[in-house]
Amino acid sequence: MRLLFVKCCLSAVAALFLVACAATQKTAEWRDPSYAGQKFDDILVIGVAKKATVRRMFESNLVDEFTKRQLTAIPSFSIMAQDEKISEATIKAAIAGKNIDAVLVTQLVGVDQKEVYQPPMYSPGFGYYGHYSAAYRQVYQPGYYQRYDVVKLETTLYDVKTEKLVWSMQSDTIDPEADEKLIKSAINAVIKALTEQALI
Repeated sequence: MRLLFVKCCLSAVAALFLVACAATQKTAEWRDPSYAGQKFDDILVIGVAKKATVRRMFESNLVDEFTKRQLTAIPSFSIMAQDEKISEATIKAAIAGKNIDAVLVTQLVGVDQKEVYQPPMYSPGFGYYGHYSAAYRQVYQPGYYQRYDVVKLETTLYDVKTEKLVWSMQSDTIDPEADEKLIKSAINAVIKALTEQALI
């Protein structure tokens, strides 16, 4: 009976794996050790995406998060066209004459397909035999493979004054159900990392 209970618990944990890991996980991070400047408080936010709606959603939400922290931020879609190539030259042209001290760029690196095995699940069932006797039986659910996507993003932060890369982070978001959830989770991870690094 105890072994059966343990199997049931392990199956439940495996079934909850994707839900528990749905938040964005930081996989790598780098900060320029020589950077000794002040925190950035006027940031251009660039979300590199094929779909204009995704770009606007990402940039708008991240700008909102910066604003909540008393920072000034500008979404790139407000000063750069959707079909405009993101390059050093186009960014310089877009921020010319503006009091922007940092440029933050987030882009999709790739999408990996993974799978996790959900083992067979045994659950106890009880049935009455006669009036007083209880008969024990098992309910069996076969094992199966569950496939999911891992969305890989890279976010970089540049110092406008020196034109140098100050910070970068790579992240994985497991099995996002919609663009909105992916964006919210990714933004939370970016804000947390920038705060921990004392860059905002």
